[in-house]
Amino acid sequence: MEGKKALRLLPWPVTLIGTYHEGRHNLMTASWVMQVSFRPPLLMVSIAPERYTYELLTKSGEFVVSILAADQMEIANFCGTHSGRDTDKVKALGLKTKPATQVRVPLLEDCVANLECRLVSLHPAGDHVICVGEVVGGSVERGEASPLLLLDWQPGALCK
Repeated sequence: MEGKKALRLLPWPVTLIGTYHEGRHNLMTASWVMQVSFRPPLLMVSIAPERYTYELLTKSGEFVVSILAADQMEIANFCGTHSGRDTDKVKALGLKTKPATQVRVPLLEDCVANLECRLVSLHPAGDHVICVGEVVGGSVERGEASPLLLLDWQPGALCK
């Protein structure tokens, strides 16, 4: 289908969606992420409802979007191919975290930036659910780094 081929040419940011509930910190790779409003600052992430991240997000009502740097494709691949039900991804990858200021989900120290979000609404959309969150906090960790992008399923970087 030509439409599917065209969709592959839409550049996607590569992020990690962090969730935390009852002592379990999980990270999921996600590229279907975008800002949807300035006032209030809202963003959306599209998550399949069978994912462990979706379970933790809906139980806790909060999440963090961590924007990965161009040199972090290995982290994206690992977090996208291992389930947090079975693997402590933070420990397995040796990721550095720090407390967030507005949510209970830990922030990643070595990414480009973190966006702390409180869940506002859920919208079923095909085989995924659009999770809308209000950005209630954020931090820039590596502002000099180029964000990691996918284009036609291939990793790349935003030119600065």
